[in-house]
Amino acid sequence: MNPAHLDHDALADLAEGLLDDAHAASANAHLDSCAECRERSAEIAEVSRILADVPVPPMPAEVAERIEAAIAAEAMATAKVASISHHRRVRERGRKWHLRVIGAAAATLVVVGAGAFLGVELMRGSLLGSDDHTATTQPPPADRSRTAPFTVVRSGTAYRSATLGDQVTAVVPKSRSLPAADSVSERLQGCVQGITRGAKPVLVDAATYESREATIVVVPTDSATWRVVVAGPSCSADDPAVVEETTIPARTP
Repeated sequence: MNPAHLDHDALADLAEGLLDDAHAASANAHLDSCAECRERSAEIAEVSRILADVPVPPMPAEVAERIEAAIAAEAMATAKVASISHHRRVRERGRKWHLRVIGAAAATLVVVGAGAFLGVELMRGSLLGSDDHTATTQPPPADRSRTAPFTVVRSGTAYRSATLGDQVTAVVPKSRSLPAADSVSERLQGCVQGITRGAKPVLVDAATYESREATIVVVPTDSATWRVVVAGPSCSADDPAVVEETTIPARTP
């Protein structure tokens, strides 16, 4: 609680009867002598009145999960610098305040017909900041390799120009048993998707070509042939960086 004024959390908890007797008595005494805090208290009461009159639309499940994850992350960070009892108070108070802010924003946006904006802002996390505008810790980003529509393997093959077709023919049948790359960067995803042009590759091998790092991409062109593309390390969606490209007879993987 701010020693000079009551913060929004304290005022909201006071209005809802959530403060213990000692804190409630101290807060009421402060309100008696502080016009600014009385004005804040009146604003919170007005929000409660609006919420009572306006039905709040159901919160999307994905948004609720992100809110819960953000609150849990904030509580864990707080626990590192506070006692267990203080941590519990902050977590519960923070949860109530965040949900009140989100509920108030939802009700207000429904009134003005901008409900879609709320969903976008919630997903971006802009409504999850605290009173002092510090950013709430966000969950770690999802591993992008899980969203790749193909698997990148590491066969360990040292591809050569003179034997490229034979090497690809030998690697493709065993590609499903080869070790997969730990992760697939966004750049590599764009590279492969630019080469395959929407087709499903039968092989994406992070290997070497003529002793240099390269990605070997094999794409069916029809039932009888494969297009083999050797992409350099700088390959991206905008620049395929093709080192070599050839067509070979297809073999059933």
